[in-house]
Amino acid sequence: MNKRQFLNTAAASLLALGGVSAMLPAHADTMGKCFGVAKAGQNDCAGLSGLHSCKGQSTANYNPGDFAVKPTGTCAKLGGLDMAQAKALLANPAKTKAFSEAMAKRMS
Repeated sequence: MNKRQFLNTAAASLLALGGVSAMLPAHADTMGKCFGVAKAGQNDCAGLSGLHSCKGQSTANYNPGDFAVKPTGTCAKLGGLDMAQAKALLANPAKTKAFSEAMAKRMS
């Protein structure tokens, strides 16, 4: 590959990457955190409960402290919670357990 061809390829690659990075924020606006819908090991990032700090580390199904990123509008349809609702629910262990059990029945 000669120098000119290499530079043209490099320039085209940079332009393509710029286009992709410009599209990412628009996609991010259509997604949101949905608490209480993730199965064990399928959570996205750290949970509110503080039991783990990384993606895929949840150990319980439908824990209201764990979230999965879902398209906007999908969370309510699934019966999930926003962050404020999840924090309020986590304050009461009996309600947390009842929510998890209800979600397990709903999702099966």
